[in-house]
Amino acid sequence: MKSLYTNGEISRYGNKPEDTVKKRAIAWLAALIILISAIPDAIGASDSAVTLTTLKLRKEPSATAKVLDTYKKGTEVTVLEMDGDWVKVRVGKRTGYMMAEYLDIPEDLEIPDKEEIAAGISAPGRTDFRPEPGQSLCDTAYLLDEGQEPIITNSSYQSANVFIDIRSDRQFNTDVFVADIYIRSLDSFQRGLANKWKNGTAKITKIAEQHGALLAMTSDSAENLDWGWVIMNGETMRRTRNNKRDLCVLYTNGEMAVIPAAELVHEDIAALAEAGEIWQTFLFGPSLLDKDGKAFKEIKSTIGIQNPRSVIGYYEPGHYCFVQVDGRKTPSQVEPGKKNKGMTLIELSQYMESLGCKAAYNLDGGQSSVMFFNGKIHSTPQNGSRRLGDVVLIAEPK
Repeated sequence: MKSLYTNGEISRYGNKPEDTVKKRAIAWLAALIILISAIPDAIGASDSAVTLTTLKLRKEPSATAKVLDTYKKGTEVTVLEMDGDWVKVRVGKRTGYMMAEYLDIPEDLEIPDKEEIAAGISAPGRTDFRPEPGQSLCDTAYLLDEGQEPIITNSSYQSANVFIDIRSDRQFNTDVFVADIYIRSLDSFQRGLANKWKNGTAKITKIAEQHGALLAMTSDSAENLDWGWVIMNGETMRRTRNNKRDLCVLYTNGEMAVIPAAELVHEDIAALAEAGEIWQTFLFGPSLLDKDGKAFKEIKSTIGIQNPRSVIGYYEPGHYCFVQVDGRKTPSQVEPGKKNKGMTLIELSQYMESLGCKAAYNLDGGQSSVMFFNGKIHSTPQNGSRRLGDVVLIAEPK
């Protein structure tokens, strides 16, 4: 094939060779000018800061919070948001908090405020309520004064941080144990693993003792599911979609809500998790009350028949209940000589409405269903209960 450019003659494309070269040079020069002019903007848009000294990365914005890692002077961190005197940052794969005064933050860096971020995210069941630092979530009338020794009985516990009162009931031919719970802070509302996430099981007594639990109950067994959100004690363990199960969310302001599977927006949960707005999620279900706190007349589920049950109930920030229902013909503690039949989901829904809960969520049940209190099993689980991967628990704050 002949060259397009021959002896300065016009090519079949209608241009002389020197004209084409000039046009290309001008185009390259223009592109270079645009690129150079954009560099200052790119630099100004950086979201990075540098540590001014050796600095600890903490789990929460508090000088007493757990230390996740320590970084040397000059470490570059990605700034996410402001939280008072603290800055939420990401260092590698870790996310936590550092004191703002020990970070070299560019003056022109616009850092969003935590509350501004949270306000812009859809969070079903969450209001604008924000407890002040040190403010008790619950009514302190249920708590002892600071410094007082805890008061403990066979069915109750009261301290300056936690109030637990367990009452026994018998409804629908079965024993029910209702633990009424008031806590000063969400640090007392924990999830406890038998070992590491998705790695091992143990009896509830061992898990409870390992985590210093005052009260513990079967959780959601989310480790047995292959997908769906799992957030434990503010840490995201898994962030995949599951639009077949209702998701129970305990927000960091103490409010709890159940998001129906059909209404679950994966991106909203991701944004809330990133903003540190979720303390716990539970992935079993279903929801037991509608948005007005009323019982359902119909619940479509494959586990709707009479069974032992474990339930979390919510009244208001700082006030919750754990409900344990015995069943499968275990002997009754409340009425000796009788057997426990368990509850259907409809009966359970009606019972949770009778307790006055605003929201209620069904956790793992059957042989897994068990309640622990004050160092021993409090309910009557089938065959002593099976080994569990995790529990939901109440403990003194660490």
